Amino acid sequence: MTEISYQKLPWEVRDDITAAHRRAWQRLGQAGIWLTGAQRIAVAGETRTALDCQLCRDRKDALSPNAVQGSHDHTGQLSDLEVEQIHRIATDPGRLGRDWYEGLLASGMVEERYVETLGVIANIVAIDTFTHGLGLDPWPLPEARPGEPTRKRPAARRQLAWVPTLAPEDAIGTDDQDLYAGRPTAANIYQAMSLVPAAVKGFFDLVVNQYLPPQAMRDFDNEYRAINHAQIELVAGRVSALNQCVY
Repeated sequence: MTEISYQKLPWEVRDDITAAHRRAWQRLGQAGIWLTGAQRIAVAGETRTALDCQLCRDRKDALSPNAVQGSHDHTGQLSDLEVEQIHRIATDPGRLGRDWYEGLLASGMVEERYVETLGVIANIVAIDTFTHGLGLDPWPLPEARPGEPTRKRPAARRQLAWVPTLAPEDAIGTDDQDLYAGRPTAANIYQAMSLVPAAVKGFFDLVVNQYLPPQAMRDFDNEYRAINHAQIELVAGRVSALNQCVY
């Protein structure tokens, strides 16, 4: 079993970050809402494989990704449809469009699986990028645990994104009302994966530790990290620009 640890490094890594990464690794191998533990591990592995895919490199270099045809280099564990989703999101997310997403749906993609897959991708990219920045190899993926997905769908509807999302008012009185506890505004970025509430909770367990908790974001009278608010946002803005994040 992989035991994530950032000890014996030239730089100190906060204990809360280590704990968050360990929780993410534990969740990764467990059955989710729409994917089994084995499928979640397969998505994580495919996310890493995408970085070495020749087709993805050629598309990234092309004026339009649609100008390049071919087959993805892949692990062989997932369908071509899932491979296309994972590779495009992992390598060229800035040029994804509604037509691409609707094409996946027309080919049989299940929206709930799409969102849970997205959640796994986001977690792997966040943690792998962190380890890369420390000069470490990616952590070995955990073993898949037995169990079946619950396939429980919230009261989500199509409102602000390509995928259905759960509005805060629609969560009131349901099993998912805790999703927006302490978040009265429920920004779009927080609602984005709410078709699978567990994906939101898992990803933001990383966010509050690698970035800032909600109450600290606008508390400009206090600094919570080794660098201040302005420096954090400078780094975040530059990384967003490099990744073509238009949010």
